Amino acid sequence: MSNKSRYDYLGVIAASCALGIGIGLERSEFAVLGDLMVHSKWILPANIGQLVGLNLAGYMVGAIHQAKLQRDSDSLRMIRWGLFVCVLSFFVEPLLPVMGWQVLWRLISGWGCGHLVTGLPSFGVKRLLDNQKRAALGFTFAGGGLAAVIGSLLISKLTGTSTLSSWFLVGILSILMGIPIYLLIQRELADIHQKRNNDSLDLKQEAPAEAQSPQEQDSTKLIWSPALILFAITTFFFGAGQVSILTYEPLFLTSVFKITEVDASAAYTLVGFGYTAGAIIGGLVPKKYSTDFLLQISAWVGVAGTALFITSPNLTIVTIGGVLFGLWNGAYIGLLVARLGEVLGPIIVRKGWALFSFVLSIGFILLTFISGFLADISVQLIFYVGLALVIIHAILENITALMLKKEGF
Repeated sequence: MSNKSRYDYLGVIAASCALGIGIGLERSEFAVLGDLMVHSKWILPANIGQLVGLNLAGYMVGAIHQAKLQRDSDSLRMIRWGLFVCVLSFFVEPLLPVMGWQVLWRLISGWGCGHLVTGLPSFGVKRLLDNQKRAALGFTFAGGGLAAVIGSLLISKLTGTSTLSSWFLVGILSILMGIPIYLLIQRELADIHQKRNNDSLDLKQEAPAEAQSPQEQDSTKLIWSPALILFAITTFFFGAGQVSILTYEPLFLTSVFKITEVDASAAYTLVGFGYTAGAIIGGLVPKKYSTDFLLQISAWVGVAGTALFITSPNLTIVTIGGVLFGLWNGAYIGLLVARLGEVLGPIIVRKGWALFSFVLSIGFILLTFISGFLADISVQLIFYVGLALVIIHAILENITALMLKKEGF
């Protein structure tokens, strides 16, 4: 029986855990940890956005580094280093509650996240049949939301307002999630080593880019058509529109609705539930509905969720808005990678996803730094800016779908 005829459970689970650590714990869960740090007087409210932005700056470096790696073996080794760095950061970052130390480790852990998030998904689904990949990517990106849910629930139930214990608890969770990632990396490296020993053709395929023929180089070159450029711009606004709720929801709830940090952490789990559900639903919708159609629907769900979150004086409605926001995030990110696979093909989808993730992160990082200054004026103002960005994103997604269709994709 060939590898293609088996479902690669290890690959999908490991890829999901990579998103769980790189997005769910390192990025989303920092909203909860950051709120605890503010109330413990470790940092100021404005520092949350600054630290998230610095983490994204490191992520961007990791994403570009991953995109430039031509050999699978090099890519896997860097992903392994990224895993080690991410796990270690949860245990060393809270040891010194000073801003300089936080800045250093937010940058370092961001670099590790860049490799995990942009590198591992393609290895997780590469043994699957084409008709299995969209659903598998849905489960993969659901890991980001599920990890945030589990982390927030554990903090609210076990560590409460203890900042140091909360960091260590999330670190233990990252170790458990790192096990299947490590096993997948070792499996893929062992396969590459075996092919090198048994087949000279595979050895040539693992050679550096400069040893490739012109035809091989052309097959791995990303061609930026007008529709693909607009798709990247749409992704930029997707990243920018994420900032408000993903980074500031707990602070918003504690400052506007005057609930406790524990209750805010519990409420934040619902965003993670929405993210997880969105990713899974986006992957399981029947193939008769195109990926472009689902991307457009998810974008307008994001508009509705953000609008409900910031316009309602009722905490229940605000929470529902957060869930819809999470649905948009989870569905869109998984469908984005699936659409890139349809447009770019399997050979360069890893490079394409790394570059699109870089663009997404530029949008996120710009708004996090801007939000850091807005937080000193009004926390609510951050969310109104976020709503405007999500609306722009949804409009651009509609235009992108039309342009991709005209280009034959």
